[in-house]
Amino acid sequence: MILTDKRYSNQIFKRVSFCNGGIAVWWTKKKFERCQFLGCDFSDVFARGCRFIECVFKSGKLQHFSMGGRTSVLLRKTIYMDCTFENVKLRSLGIADFIGCTFINCDFNTAFIAASFSKCKFVGKIYGCVFCGPKFDSYYYGNKLSFLVSNKGRLEDVDFSEASLTDVDFRGGIDLSKVLMPHTTINRM
Repeated sequence: MILTDKRYSNQIFKRVSFCNGGIAVWWTKKKFERCQFLGCDFSDVFARGCRFIECVFKSGKLQHFSMGGRTSVLLRKTIYMDCTFENVKLRSLGIADFIGCTFINCDFNTAFIAASFSKCKFVGKIYGCVFCGPKFDSYYYGNKLSFLVSNKGRLEDVDFSEASLTDVDFRGGIDLSKVLMPHTTINRM
């Protein structure tokens, strides 16, 4: 499905494929409000300067979705506000800001180099991912402009209390004092 409008509101996309047979699809400065993406395929979609507000992403293919690109003019980032991600694979978050989002039973297994999270909640198992902070090397951003635009891996008021973290690392100066970690029991023999 090709999205030609710039604005979508209260839409339900159910089992829709947004991919174009291996050819990149660019979503630039699109705005989605209260949309539901249920079982959708986002393969080869690049979101640049988009806004997703109160959207739901459930059980779809997001592992090949470039969720956070920036526009060349005005350097506008992609922002997700009050969105829910449930049972999806997330691999390429790019320069995206997640504000007030909830991640339920998502498969990450990636490095969050330029993505930032503020007032977000993580629920379920989180395995094999790295959160990279503001002191992480700008080399990994691809170019200096992307580095300057990003929030550089900020974690602020993030709640992992209902998550199980395995092989998760926090690098590059992330301030964990603003993060609620899981309550764990240590068994001693």
